[in-house]
Amino acid sequence: MNGINTLKNHYERLTLINRKTGKVSSTHHWFLALGTHSYLLNHKEGIASLLPLAKAHKTIKHNFLTLKKKRPGKNGTSRDFARQEAVKILPQLEMLYRSNLKSYQKFLKRNFCLWIKKEINTPYTKAHQLATSMDLSYLSEGNNNVRWWMDQLKKMQS
Repeated sequence: MNGINTLKNHYERLTLINRKTGKVSSTHHWFLALGTHSYLLNHKEGIASLLPLAKAHKTIKHNFLTLKKKRPGKNGTSRDFARQEAVKILPQLEMLYRSNLKSYQKFLKRNFCLWIKKEINTPYTKAHQLATSMDLSYLSEGNNNVRWWMDQLKKMQS
């Protein structure tokens, strides 16, 4: 993690994750997560000394610190961001899909959406690489179903 730049990002937050379960720690609190981050960076003097460093030392034994995406408030939701990302990538995915079609196959929207769902969630495929290169994290990390993709395609055509 890159110090104070982590805290400037409005879309991510520090989170303690339990090592055994992989879920958010029961002792997780933003102040403790900040103290753990400070402890890991070895910031123990000045303002950082006011953070719970002793408790951070104990919690880091059973937990690890990670960045999680914040749920955006009224400004926008993760669904909104995913829809915006879908609008950006759908034309390029269609070109990629059409280039993979055999000459005797017809372009069918349902098959296209089935292909997107399969390809975008599979690492190392062209569709997944395209989404990650365009930094479309909501699409590459989210697991949207075929119906959702068909709705996005329909909204683009209207």
